[in-house]
Amino acid sequence: MELDINIKELATAINGKLIYLKKDKKINSFITDTRKISSGDVFLALKGKNFNGNDFIEEAVKKGAKGIIAERSIKLDDYNKLDFFIRVNDSLKALHLLAQKHLERLDLKTVSVTGSNGKTTVKEMTKDVLSSYKKTVYNHGNLNNEYGLPLSVLEATKKDEFGVFEIGSSSVGEVKKLARIVKPDISVITTIAPEHLEFFKTMENIFKTETEVLNELKNGGLGVINGDNEYLKKLKTKKNIISFGFLADNNLVIDFKENFSSFNFKNKRIKIRLKNHIKHNYLNAAAAFISGYLFGVPEKKIIAALEKFDGVPLRMQIIKRKKSVIILDAYNANPQSMDYALSEISKKKRFAVILGDMKELGRYSKRYHTELAKRVSEISPEYVFLIGPEIKVAYDCLKKEMKNVKYYSNTDLALKYVRDFIKENDDINILIKASRSMKFERFIAEN
Repeated sequence: MELDINIKELATAINGKLIYLKKDKKINSFITDTRKISSGDVFLALKGKNFNGNDFIEEAVKKGAKGIIAERSIKLDDYNKLDFFIRVNDSLKALHLLAQKHLERLDLKTVSVTGSNGKTTVKEMTKDVLSSYKKTVYNHGNLNNEYGLPLSVLEATKKDEFGVFEIGSSSVGEVKKLARIVKPDISVITTIAPEHLEFFKTMENIFKTETEVLNELKNGGLGVINGDNEYLKKLKTKKNIISFGFLADNNLVIDFKENFSSFNFKNKRIKIRLKNHIKHNYLNAAAAFISGYLFGVPEKKIIAALEKFDGVPLRMQIIKRKKSVIILDAYNANPQSMDYALSEISKKKRFAVILGDMKELGRYSKRYHTELAKRVSEISPEYVFLIGPEIKVAYDCLKKEMKNVKYYSNTDLALKYVRDFIKENDDINILIKASRSMKFERFIAEN
């Protein structure tokens, strides 16, 4: 972190009140976890649903913190131990304002990535493309929420020329709030699909939330969208939109073949073969390709970076065995991503599926798990394992019409049986897919 900001300027930037100041000086970083504080650090007391940094201000002072940014005041005697104390009404809002101010001071071209599926893969692909050309900052892992995103933004330095920031959401308005921090030059929207319906309630709310980022683009900014998506395709006619997909009316058209694929873009055909040669993975690559193209990355560098891309753990991760493969897709599960994964495994001659709950679908859970049963029935796996309380409705449908269908109420109960099945069936291709909370990666931990 290289904030390079004076204390008085900091207080103004975060709408804080400078309660105590020994001497104005520059600060470069801060700590949000008192367990990591060393003498001379600045402590920002963040508050969340399950924690409150304001409860640890005194501990921070005892450990030698020299600056405090918090929602509460401290004992008068403690001020003398500090260089400064800034009081704010909302520490999270202060973090957002600081991140926004930090980006405004840098000459950084930014890409935001939102959508229901594929965000992290697109972000990682785009990062690889841009960093092959110039220094690029990005959010690591899945640090894409109201805490992780601003902290990631604050890692940007004057040496960085590009920034790629994934923006997650589980509630209406969250994308807009975070997009205001990034103010992207390019906004990639991967897809709109049923997700977090327990909180969003309707598909219209998901569409509205994920696309609000387009209103936060910098002047002259562009939206890059999946033009095949039934919700996003209505945006194709807008002037500041570039679309990609398999359909012929997109700006970038993907031609997927068994051995290789190509991007047809700007009257040019560009061959490409990804390591993970799965059809929908080319949608991810197309988004990254366009972002690189718009930022001036040479075409050869873009293709080279994409063809070297190894994938992201737990996202359609291919695990090769002697006679078959395991597709481990255990990070996220919603109706659309389930359909993608089932379509891919069904291309194999022999295959089994190990499926778990699609979480946070709310009142739509029964409907979508019933539809999942129909999809599984259509592709006719040799073996089916269904795990979790919400997917039981799928089991109730399938047990009447298919053999070799097993059900377990949770991952722990299924663990031994599924591991044994995987060990004993090296010649069968297997899809393992569920929502993150199911922790399905445990099934292959000892295989």
